[in-house]
Amino acid sequence: MSADPGQRHLSWYVSACLYRLSYFQLAHQLDDELFRYLGEKVNGSVVADCGCGPGVVAQKFLESGARQVFAIDGNPPMISQVHARLAQAIASRRVIPVLRRFHPGLFGELSQTYLGGSVFDILLFKRSLYSQPEKALPVLQAACGCLNPGGVLALVHAERSVRRYAFGPGLSWQPYSAYHLLNRLFSLLGRRLGLGEYMLYTQTELIALARRAAPDKMVEIIPSGQQSYNLVAIRA
Repeated sequence: MSADPGQRHLSWYVSACLYRLSYFQLAHQLDDELFRYLGEKVNGSVVADCGCGPGVVAQKFLESGARQVFAIDGNPPMISQVHARLAQAIASRRVIPVLRRFHPGLFGELSQTYLGGSVFDILLFKRSLYSQPEKALPVLQAACGCLNPGGVLALVHAERSVRRYAFGPGLSWQPYSAYHLLNRLFSLLGRRLGLGEYMLYTQTELIALARRAAPDKMVEIIPSGQQSYNLVAIRA
């Protein structure tokens, strides 16, 4: 699927260059906590990795037994890395790269185009849904509408508080502190320059957004041993 017109930003190319360098232990910890929470649900599942980056988590889904993964990202350099990383899985159609930005109709389009009207078992937005609530809400509502019974939509989102995002308890310096401070600085600068959205949420705000998106579904916190990111699940 082709990219939406007018959606290429300089910041995407910068993030594509830095992503590999920034995927340190904390990022893998978040993945471990997510997969521990999902457990056996991953086996045989159809997954939409929304904001897949270079395909690191998509690859982990495959290795954990997922049947098919849609690797969705609006960043062309990231999708190029997905093709390089997962070429064999793409050739066998276990991975479907999708160069698109999120919009409410996207999940229905993917369902009709690739799944014969079937829907997803797992939807993941990891460090990707940085839209204002009025834009994020319809995307989440549409995504929830494309979940199988018993399915899970997981949100992994940076904490809005700089204290919690960049430091450990008691303002202790962490291996990721310098990168997180620089990332927050450049992200805020990019927003001011009109290079992209960068909406952040506290845990309470993220839970509230999830409950607005799925008032008839269970919303819960995914257990995590860190405080820089908030992990929240919507269970169908």
